[in-house]
Amino acid sequence: MNARQPRLATVAALVAVLAAACGDDAAPRAESSSAITTAPVSTEPVSDTTTPADPTTTTGAAVTTAESTTTVAPTTTQAPAAWEVVGPMPDLAYIPCCASNYVGDPSPPIPADPAVPLAPGIYHASRDLPAPGEVFDPTLIDVGVAPFVPCGTPDVSCESGFVDGDVGVGEVARRLAMPLDDRVRVVVSGFACVEGGSNIGADVQAGTGTLLAELQAEFEAAYTQTVAPLVAAGASFEEIQAQFATPANGFSVPCVSAGPLQWQGSAGPNLLMQFLGEFDEATASVVVPASISVEILWLTALEVAPDGSPTLYFYAGFLS
Repeated sequence: MNARQPRLATVAALVAVLAAACGDDAAPRAESSSAITTAPVSTEPVSDTTTPADPTTTTGAAVTTAESTTTVAPTTTQAPAAWEVVGPMPDLAYIPCCASNYVGDPSPPIPADPAVPLAPGIYHASRDLPAPGEVFDPTLIDVGVAPFVPCGTPDVSCESGFVDGDVGVGEVARRLAMPLDDRVRVVVSGFACVEGGSNIGADVQAGTGTLLAELQAEFEAAYTQTVAPLVAAGASFEEIQAQFATPANGFSVPCVSAGPLQWQGSAGPNLLMQFLGEFDEATASVVVPASISVEILWLTALEVAPDGSPTLYFYAGFLS
C-alpha cells in the first residue's frame, strides 16, 4: 500500500514548513524525457496480495514493450556516466500542488497478462519502506506501477472541479523488481536556493541507476551516523537545525525555511529533508526509518521509451 499522501499531510503539519506561495519553482512544467537503449529481459508473475488482479513482477533493468505494427525510430537519451544537470521532468513526474490534479495524457492500459509487456508511455510509480526486519538495499528497487487515468473514472480519486486533461492514479497493477545499474536511467528533481537564497528552485540531475545506488548508499550512511542518533533521542527540529548551523557530513540548513535540513552528497543533486524520519502515527512522533532514501527520494513515475528502455523519476524538492 502506498500511504505517502496521508502521511505527507500529517508530517508536513508537524514540521510546520512555511511557504509564501503555493506554487513550486521545483516543479516546473516540461516535456517528457526519454531513456537509454537496453536489452529486453524476461518476465515472470509473482504473488502480491496488495495489488489488484494478476499483478506481475519484471526482473531486470529494462522494461520491454509490446511490438508495434508501426516502425518507430527510438528516441533515446544515453544516461550520463556522471550526474548531469538537465531540464525539468515531465509534468506527470511531479506531485500535484495545492489541491490540484495531475495533468497529462493517460497511461496505456497495464495488461493483466504477465507475458504482455508495458507499452511506451508514462506511468505512476511508487516504492514502499522495507518490511519489518528487512534491510534496505540501495542497489535494488521494487517499483509499484499504476496507470494515470482520466479524472471521472470510477473509483479513481481526483480533486473536485477537475477538467479535461486532469488525471488521477489507478490501482497498482504490476510490480517491477529492477537492479539499479547502468542500464537504467534516473532523473532526480532535488532542491536549490535561487535569487540569492530568497526563493526556492530545483536541482534536476540525470544519471544511471548505478549512480543512484551510490547516492542512496552514501545518504543512508551519512544519515545513520549523523542525524539518526538525534532523531532517536527525540531532538526537536530546532535543536537539530542548531546542530547543523555549521554543515556536517553533507547536512546543512536550507534557505527560506524550506525544511529542517538538506543533504548534498559527494555527487548528484541536493536533497531537501522536510522530514527527518518516518512519522509514527501511534506515538505522533518522528522515528528513525528503515530507509531515509525511501522517505526523501520519492519515486514518482516510470517512463517506458519506444525501445522499451526505462527512466525512473524521483522528487526530493519542496512540498507545500
